[in-house]
Parts: sequence; structure tokens; C-alpha cells
Amino acid sequence: MAIGKTRLYQKPVMAGLGVVFGALTVAFPQAVHSQTQSIPVIRILRVTANGGTTFKLQENWFLQSGQIQDNSKKCGVRTGDKFFVATINDNRTSQTEFKDGNRIEKLRDYYTVTFDKTLACNQQGQTWYIFKKHVQQLQAVPVR
Repeated sequence: MAIGKTRLYQKPVMAGLGVVFGALTVAFPQAVHSQTQSIPVIRILRVTANGGTTFKLQENWFLQSGQIQDNSKKCGVRTGDKFFVATINDNRTSQTEFKDGNRIEKLRDYYTVTFDKTLACNQQGQTWYIFKKHVQQLQAVPVR
């Protein structure tokens, strides 16, 4: 048989395959569903700043860590520490600013984070503000 003289009837073939595969997905819905399930993503924050950084509670997000006198309102962490994240907001569109003399702190420079587990320095499940340049976001997918 010469390849040059073979005719493929593209529309009837595609229609036939569509009918066959459509019938298979109705007959075996789990085969298709198991491949399309969303896979949970594990989010991790790793501290990258030399000398560590300080996580701050909402009312203090704009202050330098040395200005926060109440230790229950901040949490010092070391370079290389990793934390599992429950929720994270990058505040990218926020216009919130705090001005103190010539210094301007912008909320969009901070992540708003809740963690899977409470932090060792503060046993309350709280929302923390973390300077973006001091941490790196990592993502992992569980392997089955």
C-alpha cells in the first residue's frame, strides 16, 4: 500500500473517537476523575535574611522589631527556619502605608500569614506580618 494514495477521513474519524471516548467516560467515571483531582500543595516559608527576621502581629506590622516592647507581639526567627503555611496573602494591591518621619512602610512589602501550627514564641494561632525580602516561599506536592 502506498502512503501517497491513502486517504484519511479526518472528520468522521474524529467524530467516531469522540463518541467512543465519551461513552468510556460515562461507563468508567472513576478512571477519568482520579486523574483530574486537584493535588494539595504544601506551602512553606523559609527565612533567608542573614541574622534572621521578626514576625509581627497586625497592630505592629509597620514598626521595627526593636520598637516593639511587648515580646508577645513579635516572634524572632533564625535564618534557615521553615514554617508550614495555612494561609498567605501577598498584599500586592494594598495601598496601606505608615509614615514615620522620612521612613515609609508599605503593607504590600509584607506577607500576611497564618501558620499550620502555632509558633513556639507565641502559643496563640495568630496572623503574622512578615517582610517579604526576609523569606522565601516554597511549595511542595505530596508524592503518593
